[in-house]
Amino acid sequence: MNNDIIVVTIPKKPDYTSMIRLISSSIGNKVGYNIDEIEDLKVAMGEACILSYGKSSDESIQIEFEIHKDKLEVSLCWDTAVSSEENKEAALGRMIIESLMDEAYYTDDEIRLIKYID
Repeated sequence: MNNDIIVVTIPKKPDYTSMIRLISSSIGNKVGYNIDEIEDLKVAMGEACILSYGKSSDESIQIEFEIHKDKLEVSLCWDTAVSSEENKEAALGRMIIESLMDEAYYTDDEIRLIKYID
């Protein structure tokens, strides 16, 4: 299972967030996370999906899960062009993600999340 890459593309609609949480849960189980780590991953992925919905004209979101021997890396596109009110919500989402994941990186067009495997 090392160096496996799983790519999921979903419509850019909040209705599909629960699907990504379920996929994340399954992948977390496969890599050997305990129940708490799986729940952390699910919550962080839900927040990351919410951040990725943004205002861009893209109709879908691509999420990539990379399984390594010692970590799971997840990346997804996001849109930083949001209003100031939405930025407050985005800041809260980022804070939640950063408290649950081991590492989180944000570029202008991507969120990259890392959770190590014990």
